[in-house]
Amino acid sequence: MIDTLLEGVESLRLPCSWVLLIPAAAITIFGRRRTPLVISVFVAVATLIAWVRFAGWWFETPRGFVQIALGLIVMAAAAIAWKLDRGISDAAASAITAVVAVWAWIPCVGPELADILNGARREPLAHLGGTVSFFLGLLLPFISIAAAGVAFPKLQEKLSHRAIVTGGAIVLGLVGLLFVTTLYDDLSSALFRISEF
Repeated sequence: MIDTLLEGVESLRLPCSWVLLIPAAAITIFGRRRTPLVISVFVAVATLIAWVRFAGWWFETPRGFVQIALGLIVMAAAAIAWKLDRGISDAAASAITAVVAVWAWIPCVGPELADILNGARREPLAHLGGTVSFFLGLLLPFISIAAAGVAFPKLQEKLSHRAIVTGGAIVLGLVGLLFVTTLYDDLSSALFRISEF
């Protein structure tokens, strides 16, 4: 599991991971005083969707109308969460963003993730722990920011500044807009092509 966690950390430097990292960064910035909640939701949902994809129980990468609808849903969730400023709406925006990001993600596969991908279709439950370890490593910077906000309340106060939260909402809206225009899939493919593990 440690090797898988470290491979997730190593994947941070790869452009193919940016498809997940940009929405995770937006959710972190957008989190206000609820950053620990929204990051926990993002990590949990992203891990679950990735594991279900690895096991072969998920749909193909979204295309056409589905992709446009998903983009509109992300944009609406970000706008509603920004306006309402409630835990439930922030958690919902985080979960929706995680689903969309992981659905469009084309992973760069190192040896540990290759083992998970090769075995998850035959023994999905046996590879759930590896998937969790990989995502904990991949999303470690955002988990660390959430933990730092809990440990240092003044940092959390600074992260909750209206301008910072608005910036996070704008990035989430842009992610949704890229989906609506079907450019997010193109971005994912382009980043995958320039990545080398």
